[in-house]
Amino acid sequence: MEGSELSISTHTFALHWAEGVSIPGVSFSRASHVRLLGGAFANECASVRDLVCVEPEPCYRVEIDSARVTLEVAQSGLDRL
Repeated sequence: MEGSELSISTHTFALHWAEGVSIPGVSFSRASHVRLLGGAFANECASVRDLVCVEPEPCYRVEIDSARVTLEVAQSGLDRL
């Protein structure tokens, strides 16, 4: 039951976030331009598309600008441009 409640809560946060509502602990808004800090696409620029989860750490779906590749990246793996 707790897993279902978490999914609903995350879904609700994602909907509010998509509408532009500020969520404590979530640093990036939709369409923010970010730089990836590590991995195969380190130092590439990307655009935030979706908020995937808020716990244990916010995670975003981002699209790499130059490659049109979509990845899910934790907030700690991103830097604001």
